[in-house]
Amino acid sequence: MKKKILRISLIYGIIAGIVCFLFFLVLYSASDNPLKERRPDVGINILFIFLAIWIYKRRNGTYLHFYEGFSIGFLTNIIASLVCGLSIYAFVKWIDPAPFTAWITQGKQFIIDQKDSLDAFLNEESYNLQLKAFDNAKPYQIIFDDLMFKQFAIIAIMLISMALRKQGDAIS
Repeated sequence: MKKKILRISLIYGIIAGIVCFLFFLVLYSASDNPLKERRPDVGINILFIFLAIWIYKRRNGTYLHFYEGFSIGFLTNIIASLVCGLSIYAFVKWIDPAPFTAWITQGKQFIIDQKDSLDAFLNEESYNLQLKAFDNAKPYQIIFDDLMFKQFAIIAIMLISMALRKQGDAIS
């Protein structure tokens, strides 16, 4: 059973990661800052998470425990995030660093423009550290950004796992 969970998660996670990277390439062709606008790709992950859990349930005689659904969803999400993050990292590292540069520039400009509204949350030292963090940013941070942001899918994973679970009607 562990092998089935890992296999399904790998397959659908890799596919989801590739589709998310293709989504990034579409944004790249249409925008000067595709890294800023790629947040809807978490929906792609959720779609493939649902598909992976549904396929596993179907292949398992329509029997699914919550922990199986959650494990498949969590692994699919992590694998998809890693594949997408690594692909985007490779793109900005070796093909075109312009999206990363635009992302950093616009992020720093946002902090500068919002200084007054951020005063309630950041003191002067924290504000300066935030600006310095943008100056020291490296392309590999895209991988961690993708992993952290897409953890919002955990809510969807739990809901999908609860909705698709079936325990009591299994044939002995």
